[in-house]
Amino acid sequence: MRILMVNKYLYPRAGAETYMITVAEALMTQGHEVSFFGMDHPENTQIGETATIPFLEFGGAISASARVGNLFKATGSALRSSASQALDAWVEKWKPDLIHAHNIYNQLPPSLFKNAAKRVPVMMTLHDYKPVCPNYSVFVNGEPCTRCVGGSVMPCVTQRCCHGSLAKSLISAASSSHHRRRGTYQKDYHYYVSPSHFVRDRMIDGGFDPTTVEVINNFAVIPEAATPPGDGLFYGGRLCVEKGVDVLLRGLALLTKPHPVLRIAGDGPTADELRELATSLELDSVTWLGRIKPEQVVQELHNCAIACVPSTWHENCSMAIMEALAQGRPVLASDRGGNPDLVRPGIDGEVFKGNDPQSLADKLQNLLDPSQLASRGVAAREAAMARFSPEVHVKQLLSAFEKTQAAFDNTHVSRAARAESHSQG
Repeated sequence: MRILMVNKYLYPRAGAETYMITVAEALMTQGHEVSFFGMDHPENTQIGETATIPFLEFGGAISASARVGNLFKATGSALRSSASQALDAWVEKWKPDLIHAHNIYNQLPPSLFKNAAKRVPVMMTLHDYKPVCPNYSVFVNGEPCTRCVGGSVMPCVTQRCCHGSLAKSLISAASSSHHRRRGTYQKDYHYYVSPSHFVRDRMIDGGFDPTTVEVINNFAVIPEAATPPGDGLFYGGRLCVEKGVDVLLRGLALLTKPHPVLRIAGDGPTADELRELATSLELDSVTWLGRIKPEQVVQELHNCAIACVPSTWHENCSMAIMEALAQGRPVLASDRGGNPDLVRPGIDGEVFKGNDPQSLADKLQNLLDPSQLASRGVAAREAAMARFSPEVHVKQLLSAFEKTQAAFDNTHVSRAARAESHSQG
C-alpha cells in the first residue's frame, strides 16, 4: 500500500510528528511505501520521499509581530491555493492509495485535500481538538472549556482563547467558522481516528457522524523486560498550568510526613512558581531535574514506584501514561480527557478528580500500599503489551485504512447516484 503522510512539520518537533514518523517506519517494515508532505526544514525525515512548501514559523523563536504576520500569510488565499496546488501535484506524481493527515493547521489549510479527496481516500488522526475548538485544546484561562463545540465560535474571540491575543483569536475563530459553513471536515476527510473516547465524544458533540470516528489509542514501545518497582513518585512533562503539577504538590502536602519522594523532570512557564509553591508547602522531598533526555526519562521510570499525570486540561491520549505502563509502573492520573481510557483503577493505577488535591491525596495513599505495588506493576505492563504495543496499533491502523477506503467508495457511489438521479430528473 502507498500511504502519503501529511503534517506541517516533517521532523520530530513534538508528539504528533514523532508519532507520524514512528508509524511510518513501522508500516515500511511491513512492506508498505510511505511518502511525506509538509513544510521544508533541514531536519526533515529522510526515511521516505518528501514534497514540501516553504517553512512558516508561529512559535516563540520569532517576534510576536512576525508570528501574527505569518499567521495572516498562512490564512491568505494565495498561500492556501499554493499549498493545495503543491499537494495536488505530489498526489498526481506519487499516486498514493491513501492520505493519512496529522497536524496540518495554520501553516497548511484544513481544506488542503479539497481536490485530492475526490481521487484518494483521506483519513485524519485527531492529535488535538481543532475540528471542534478554534484554539485546539478545549482549555482556556486555566479551565476546561467546550463553549465552541457544536455552537458559535464567538467565545474564542471574547475570551481571547488563542494565547491571549485578540488578533490570533479572531483569525482562528474566522477560520473555524468558515470551515464549519463549508463543511470542510465532512467533505474533504472520509474517516477519523481518535486516540481517546473523550475526543471522539467531542467530535460527535460538534456534529460529526459517529460512524466516521474510530477510537484507536496511541502506542508505546514495550521494553523486553520490566524492572521491579523502585521508590517514590515521578512526573515528567511540561511545567505549565494545564499539566496540574501544582495540584500534585498540594495533594502530596496533604499526606502524613515524611512525604514520599517526588522527582519532577521538565521545564516551562510555571517552573519558578511551582518551586516557590513546593517551598511554601514545606515539601523537602521534591527534586527538580529540569529538562532531561528521553533515555533519562526511561531511567527515572525504572527508579520510581509510581508515575504521576495530574493534568487539569483534557488530555487526548497521554504518552506519559502509556510509557509508564509499558515500563511496569502504576499510574496516578486525573480524570481529565482520555486519561480514564488508559488507567484501570485498583488494577494498574488510580484516577483522581481533576484539580482536586484532596482526591489526589486519597488515591495516592491507596497506590502507596507496598503490598500492592509489585502486582500493579505487572498488571500495568500486561495492559501495555495487550493494548498499546506498536504491533497492536499498526494492526488497528491498517484496519482503519480499509474503513477509510470503504467510506471513500461509498461517497463516490452516493455522488454517482445523485448525479444519475439529477440527470434523469
